[in-house]
Amino acid sequence: MRSFAELLRSSPFFETFSDEDTEFLAAQAKLESFAKGSLLVEEGKHAETLYLLVVGRVQLAFDADVAQGREERRVRVRTISEPGRVLGWSAMVEPYHYRASVLALEDTQALAFPRDALENRAESKPDFGMELMRRILWVLGNRLRETRIRLVARRYEEESLAIRALLDQSAPQLSVTSPLRKIPFYLENRLTLSDAFQTLELLQVHGDELERNLAGLCLDILASVKKELTVYQQLQTIYEHVTNAPASSSPAEVRRRCCEDFLELYKHTHYVVKGKENLPEKPGHIFILNHLDNHPENILMGGFRLTLDTHFVSSVLLYGKYGEAPIRVIRKSGPDEYAHQRYYDRLGYIYVYAGHVDEDTESPKLLAEQRRRLFLEAARSYILDGKNVVICPEGTNTATEESPVRFKVGAFRLAAFVRPEPLIVPIAVANFDKKITRATLAAVVHKPFKLSQFVPEPMVDNALFAFVDQYSEKFRGYVREAMELTQSVEPPSLEASPPIVVDPPR
Repeated sequence: MRSFAELLRSSPFFETFSDEDTEFLAAQAKLESFAKGSLLVEEGKHAETLYLLVVGRVQLAFDADVAQGREERRVRVRTISEPGRVLGWSAMVEPYHYRASVLALEDTQALAFPRDALENRAESKPDFGMELMRRILWVLGNRLRETRIRLVARRYEEESLAIRALLDQSAPQLSVTSPLRKIPFYLENRLTLSDAFQTLELLQVHGDELERNLAGLCLDILASVKKELTVYQQLQTIYEHVTNAPASSSPAEVRRRCCEDFLELYKHTHYVVKGKENLPEKPGHIFILNHLDNHPENILMGGFRLTLDTHFVSSVLLYGKYGEAPIRVIRKSGPDEYAHQRYYDRLGYIYVYAGHVDEDTESPKLLAEQRRRLFLEAARSYILDGKNVVICPEGTNTATEESPVRFKVGAFRLAAFVRPEPLIVPIAVANFDKKITRATLAAVVHKPFKLSQFVPEPMVDNALFAFVDQYSEKFRGYVREAMELTQSVEPPSLEASPPIVVDPPR
């Protein structure tokens, strides 16, 4: 570990002090350790110590009283992990009460400076006292500016505008050749976002005093964007893993790898699951869910959409439960959707044909009824082999608030076609059409049923269509329940948020 004097000289706060004052400060400092979850300082407590972060990660927060009970609620302000940042500056400003709490998010070490020693030095050496107060005012000015910019970013989710405003404010002091001037342009395109973060992270370590401070603030404002970039890059990785899988890999192996990749992706999201106890003990059933749009920012180059709701059900729920990736039923891609076709072919999904696809390329005279029969037989073979089949009965996608649109009958015809009769397992999903790093996602598994419970055998089309229309409306209530579930839990934070599983009633 570096000496205390070296730590002080590398700190943006103390770097302007003379060598004599730095040596004095090093002699007064005491290295203190704080375990994860402990408080370095507590809001409202008497402030006697100024801290300098050495290693670790801390969170600044204010405590607010909740009405009707004065239950403490912590309002998070920002996370600090940069060595050399000053904490607890209120120890040097009357009335000497800490203005905020500082919580250790991981095991943390900080240099502690007692206020009495600093005040005594200031009285005996006025130049030291003047410099100390100038640096405190510098910190206060930075914090006020940071708070204003951060509030703009959080209120409007316009981080790039907030960054541009921040850098415009600092333009007169910033070198014309500073790489920071490129950041607003990097933020304009998703393809150059990684360049923005690489530049900021380098400047946070190697920039001058102003660049280090601005880079740290930019990274803090862009925390949500960084999380979104991580998810987007994972989507790109998943697509590449599937489409470039070795020719020797079977579709089952590719599906398994895809599920594992999506499990990794969903670690960066906040989701709630209800009704897992309704999943059948053994596989070999039909799982239906409402199908949601992708948010535009999750669309890959070339317009390809990795459907997030179906992959969530496939990986988090079904792969997690049964240890085997399910088979999905998907629409046959159009002639201009080569990227889609390439992806789905490697996963070995079951195709159904939309109206724009009139013919199978290998059998030009294949009629609609024959195609339907091929679908039913292919899906039946998987179910009888103990595989789960995932189908979105709408045949299209929409927003959570409008979901579901009217169901088609294909999934239900399949249930009637297979003997022994499989279960139909309904799963309602919500918010997968939103920015998935900023929304709480939800999936609610409802009790399975057999079609024969509601449509008598021998089945006739009129009875089947009547049931499907009624069930579409019932499923709309399931989606409303999923939406309400997302509002009943804490909103997602920038920190890792564990998934929430709602226990069944006892």
